[in-house]
Amino acid sequence: MYPKTSELEQELHERLTEHGGANARAMSATMIALASKVHADEIDRWVESLMGRRPVRLLHLRGYSKDGLHSWSSARCALDRQERGICFEDVYIETPDDGAFQGRIWGPLVLRELPAILLWTLGPETLTSCEYDCAERVNLTIINGSWDLKHYKRGITSYQEAVRSVLQASIPLVDLTWEQLLPLRYAMSRLFDSSYAQDLEQLRKVSIHTSDPWALQLLKGWIQDRTKGRVIQVDSQLDPNYPAFTGAIECTFSDGTISNLEIHNPKNAELHYRDGKQLQVSLPDSSMGTILERIVDAPVVDPLYKRAI
Repeated sequence: MYPKTSELEQELHERLTEHGGANARAMSATMIALASKVHADEIDRWVESLMGRRPVRLLHLRGYSKDGLHSWSSARCALDRQERGICFEDVYIETPDDGAFQGRIWGPLVLRELPAILLWTLGPETLTSCEYDCAERVNLTIINGSWDLKHYKRGITSYQEAVRSVLQASIPLVDLTWEQLLPLRYAMSRLFDSSYAQDLEQLRKVSIHTSDPWALQLLKGWIQDRTKGRVIQVDSQLDPNYPAFTGAIECTFSDGTISNLEIHNPKNAELHYRDGKQLQVSLPDSSMGTILERIVDAPVVDPLYKRAI
């Protein structure tokens, strides 16, 4: 026996009125956070970074729970600058098996005519199967490639092939790892902006250093795509000296000169140009809350990600 969605809807309405009052901002989207119960708290921390940023209905779908079948709802609100409530409508569904993942269970709780965004943590292979009927019910699916590889012990090559299959199946997909690499990609682009754009013609080798293997693979694919048509060697090396989503990139040119960048924290980069010029640049925010806020506002796919894959 699964939870009655009509009863959960009624509970949500009562709690939202109680917590947000008549001045609450209208919901922006439904976000479906799907995970095994053992990983649920970690996944919830990702999506809760949206609190105070955008009002969303959040479906917490937890499979393989030792507590058996369990469902409940709640509402939480924070005030924005206009003292309007930015609220979370929370719906929790736990099942002892994978029943919580079935689209027919949570589908009726999706807000109609608003974006539905699925945070998928079961690996890309199951996303293209007919077992759960999830991707067809949403506008956009989010994965986290680095997290998947860490928790499911896949090899890089097989995981990349699985992601490629999802993209070829025309499933709109966003990878949190790719989004969190925005500072590194931005800093790399700054090495070749304005008066340094002509340096690309003399670029012969790029060396990438970072500590995350999936991030390294994506950066390598991105650089190979952006330099397509040129004979350029791209080397990559796992380097524990650079924590998550920081790193270093070195560019070697035909005359032996070098330019490079280093990012030791997500906010700033040091750029060293081949002519000796040095520059400190501020980097775009790549925190989880900012990324999810951007996705809720514009649930679209970055075409550069598909090309990097």
